[in-house]
Amino acid sequence: MFLPHFSPIFGLVALTALYFLAGTVLLLTAVLTLTAMALATAIAERRRAEAALEAQKALVEAANRTKDNFLAMLSHELRTPLFPVFLAVENLQKQWLKNDEAAAALEIIRRNIRVERHLIDDLLDVTRISKGKLVLNLTSVNAHGQIRNVVETCRSEWAGKKIRMQLDLTARDSSVLADEARFQQIVWNLVQNAIKFSRDEGEIRISTANESPGELTIIVQDHGIGIEPEAMNRIFNPFEQGERSLKRRFGGLGLGLAISKSLAEAHAATLTAMSEGLNRGATFRLTIKTSALIAHDGTISLPVQARVRWVLRILLVDDHIDTCTVMGKLLAARGHRVTVAHDMKSALERIEAGGFDVVISDVGLPDGSGTELISKSKNRLVGIAMSGFGTDADARRSLEAGFSQHLIKPVTMEKLDAALQAAMNGPERDGWESALRR
Repeated sequence: MFLPHFSPIFGLVALTALYFLAGTVLLLTAVLTLTAMALATAIAERRRAEAALEAQKALVEAANRTKDNFLAMLSHELRTPLFPVFLAVENLQKQWLKNDEAAAALEIIRRNIRVERHLIDDLLDVTRISKGKLVLNLTSVNAHGQIRNVVETCRSEWAGKKIRMQLDLTARDSSVLADEARFQQIVWNLVQNAIKFSRDEGEIRISTANESPGELTIIVQDHGIGIEPEAMNRIFNPFEQGERSLKRRFGGLGLGLAISKSLAEAHAATLTAMSEGLNRGATFRLTIKTSALIAHDGTISLPVQARVRWVLRILLVDDHIDTCTVMGKLLAARGHRVTVAHDMKSALERIEAGGFDVVISDVGLPDGSGTELISKSKNRLVGIAMSGFGTDADARRSLEAGFSQHLIKPVTMEKLDAALQAAMNGPERDGWESALRR
């Protein structure tokens, strides 16, 4: 009965409530719309950023591929002319052993060729390590034997500076678990570093110790120019040599220690440096795990008695005339019968004609490649690839094509002898009845 009196009030309240409700809905709608627009904008910006990042990543990857290809091509172009020079010097050294003046001059040439070869290898190793493509073949290595070999190989350099080289190899357990070539590379870099930064008539001391069970510590100490405290944290960085003027004074790329550090870490080993400052010398310590396996003899070059004992009919394929001339003479001097071809077409013709036991071929040929040559060959031959291209991928391609080995230029005759010996002793020897024993 009282409802008619209150109906206007209730209506007004209801309308007010509806008004505020509608306003709230509109406000929420506006907020949600703005939020959706903001989210859409953020998503669009994120997608644009991701697209830009992908584009930048593609550019970086393309730049890295270009760099890697450039380094591979550069190494090939640098190695190719070094190879015949290296072989010629080796041959001349044997002929001029009794002429001191000539022998000294040839040793200077040989030493500097070796330095150039290591610089080229360092450039490729930096790329290989940075891309995580370093592969180790762990075995038992006689560390003392490797140290002695490196020191002997570097004799002309430290003797030329009248440096006193002191070896104190007293560790009872000197067999380490390592990749032999990479371990030698670490020791080589440490010894070369000590020689480079030692003064004339200085002293270098190399010692070993078993400071902890299952570990060998190698210490290389020099009394040279030392390392500045502020440079200590940078010496293991690529392209660093401490003080900037050192690069101008002593040369080099500043890669040896960086590579050695990375190689040590790949072996789960540690490489550290200590110095009391400039003109106070430096000490490098390499600590690596020992091995209970029978150690190798640690020699670098192939002993005379292990050289090839067969007379082989060899097809030598290389478009570099000087390489063919020098290598052909050196192989012939070992008693082998050598035929030369300078391109894939003529090489295939000679192979199809028959009469060869081994083909030694450069990978890069004017009208094809060594891998094509070995894969297209109908006659069953053992192939040894030689190339200035030295990455793991290059070696893998050679082996997949059918080569038994991939040698990186410049190749010493000892390494080539070892490759021929391995080929003759390998499974490829079946059916080689025509190869004559010496």
